[in-house]
Amino acid sequence: MKQRYYALLLAVAVAVSGCAVSEPEPEDISPEQIPVPAPVTSQPEQVQPVSELRLAYSASDSLNPYKMKTELNRQLIPLLYDSLTRVDPSYRPENRLAESVTYNGNICTVKLRRNILFSDGSLLQGADVVYSFRTAVASGQSIAMRLQNVERCEVDQEGNVIFTLSQPDADFAALLSFPIIKEGHADADFPTGISRYYVSGTWGNTGVMLSANPLYYGEKGSIETIRLVSSTDPSALAFSLKSGEIDLHYSDLSGSETNNLSTSGRVVSQNRMVFLGINGRQQGVLAEPAFRRALDLALNRDELVSTAYMSCAEVSRYPFHPSFYRLGTLNRSAPRQLTQADALLDRLGLTQTDEYGYRLGILGEPIRLRLLTNSENAARTAAATLIVEQLSQIGIRVEVVSQSFSQYEESLARGGYDLYLGEVRLFENMDISPLMSGGALAYSVGYSEQLETLYAAYKGTGEGLEAFCEAFEAECLFLPLLYRQGQISFNREFQAEMIATEQDLFYNIVEW
Repeated sequence: MKQRYYALLLAVAVAVSGCAVSEPEPEDISPEQIPVPAPVTSQPEQVQPVSELRLAYSASDSLNPYKMKTELNRQLIPLLYDSLTRVDPSYRPENRLAESVTYNGNICTVKLRRNILFSDGSLLQGADVVYSFRTAVASGQSIAMRLQNVERCEVDQEGNVIFTLSQPDADFAALLSFPIIKEGHADADFPTGISRYYVSGTWGNTGVMLSANPLYYGEKGSIETIRLVSSTDPSALAFSLKSGEIDLHYSDLSGSETNNLSTSGRVVSQNRMVFLGINGRQQGVLAEPAFRRALDLALNRDELVSTAYMSCAEVSRYPFHPSFYRLGTLNRSAPRQLTQADALLDRLGLTQTDEYGYRLGILGEPIRLRLLTNSENAARTAAATLIVEQLSQIGIRVEVVSQSFSQYEESLARGGYDLYLGEVRLFENMDISPLMSGGALAYSVGYSEQLETLYAAYKGTGEGLEAFCEAFEAECLFLPLLYRQGQISFNREFQAEMIATEQDLFYNIVEW
């Protein structure tokens, strides 16, 4: 079941028109045309705080966080339900309902904030957290997969919540983002929660009204009311945004509906890595780490970002998001290095070429690599074409095998590929074990005992990431290419200075 779940995450979307927000070019003015400015007497116009917000939601879907089916409604969860933690833009865990999160081996202890009230005035207890955890695990939603490392959740005598993990995880706190609801409310239409807003009523025929929670423990902003506007399809969202019926809309840029969205917006980092998978279990050149490293050095990731992904992505050198706080001072740039790539191939003895300049094996046999890609994904199809051209510049012949998603999955499962283009959405703890040998997305990836040992040590302690990254580049079991981005689009009347994360689009709503 887990393998099927992760495989579905590999499905991604068609190419998009672009997410960068461009500014108008200034007109050319000669020096003699520039007027002498008069003394400034008026103050610059200030952005007025937002007092009401209008957001789209699906009236046919639930607002119960554990029953939601649509991404549109899931985006609203941070407004209605706080969690123990959330991650900041660098994926560092921040305490919310948790006062502290500590570790002792595979035991994670969460101390709750004191005197925290649900929106109905009742006091938050450890039992509510345990109930919410069990509801999350039983929900069958993606949050359940985030918590699969938890063996047991219980409350100790001091009222702390104890999570017993199967394996130590120094970034487990980043996964404590499941919504906290009041015990016994799992089946309610609007479960009682703790957050800045609560469902206070309805408006019109299908609208829902959210009001500021006067009992909220945290900082309060200027927005007192949020009107949820019923929307049924992407085309209606585009019209609602342009007409001013809603103030903003988020897209992960996995579909063509973004072509119709406003050009006013903010880029949002996503934890969705596009990578080049390698069949390291077969005999031949791909079994050689130096050959895999040569491919890595020959890739032009900047071109993949700008051309195949229309600049809606970030280059990635390592298998972790470029913004990940634990990368620290590591050099995250990934420049193309053709000279070094050629030198590695020469040292492997691959110096003979055919009449077209493609390298031959040691015995003079042609080297042909099959690059598997999903024909239903335009962005990856474009990336595959670029990779063929890029690797040809070091004399490596690559042939694209484009298949429907079902055929693509089947080929991956049986190892019917040399290379493949894939995408995976990592969880907030930046766990790449699904892509390592034995993982649910490993397929025919090679095995490195050194890498496995280094990764286990890093994962358990949070230390040693630099050593792991150095060893990872030497082995190149798979090749990270980029992390995709999303975009929040808003109508031109909306002037708030937004900071958004994929997990919480309303990350700094108190500052709007």
